[in-house]
Amino acid sequence: MNAFASDLDRTLIYSRRMIGTPDKEAGIELIETLNGRELSYISSAVKEHINQIQKDHYFIPVTTRTNEQYKRILCFQQDIVPEYAVTTNGGCILKDGEPLKEWDELMKEELTSCLPIEAMLREIAGLSLSDAVKRTRIAHHYFVYLILHEEKIPYIDISAVKKWGADKGWQVSLQGRKLYFIPNPLNKWKAIEYLKSRLSLDEIYTAGDSLLDLELIREADFGIAPAHGEVLSHDPKLRKTAASGMLAGEEITALVLSQISKLKHV
Repeated sequence: MNAFASDLDRTLIYSRRMIGTPDKEAGIELIETLNGRELSYISSAVKEHINQIQKDHYFIPVTTRTNEQYKRILCFQQDIVPEYAVTTNGGCILKDGEPLKEWDELMKEELTSCLPIEAMLREIAGLSLSDAVKRTRIAHHYFVYLILHEEKIPYIDISAVKKWGADKGWQVSLQGRKLYFIPNPLNKWKAIEYLKSRLSLDEIYTAGDSLLDLELIREADFGIAPAHGEVLSHDPKLRKTAASGMLAGEEITALVLSQISKLKHV
């Protein structure tokens, strides 16, 4: 058996601004709201492709979202219900909606090797980003993300901040209005490797758009990034879609479905 392990936001699901051309409106579904605000949509084509993949293989969402944020996406709680999901950038593996205790214990042990989150918060406060920061959030006491004022983002030297974070053993990624600071032990691919062994999977197909998805894409048997992905600025040689925005999600799932289907006939 194989698995399609994919990032969600800006890879398979999108905010309204990323939907693309107006004629796509008829083919999308609202799948996430918060306090009355519409947050995320999925293409009906993507949904159908995932359903087809999941008939004979595993579909594993792999997201930087916390458990609570992941569970807001109704599509993956009602229509497409994966047995496994990776959240918190690899910090948590859910089985049937509940955290795997053995993975939690392993993560807690590995996080003792890097700068504690309290110390990192103090370091971040010294970055002179205060004018650009709207809110600071801590996810599961594992990592930090800053919600930025959109108009201030062009004035931040993101490359310099990424290098600064790397020197401290933390990954930095800008995703929309959110600037993530994540300790190196939290790694999406490590969580998928663990599941590959646990489930005796043959091949892994992956997709992702951010720097945090780099290893996930590189190490898979078949990995792909959407053409708009931040990750492509770090490795332009990665396989990528021709389309951007929501159309990229459709291209990704169609390609993965095609690749997996070929294996059945070999």
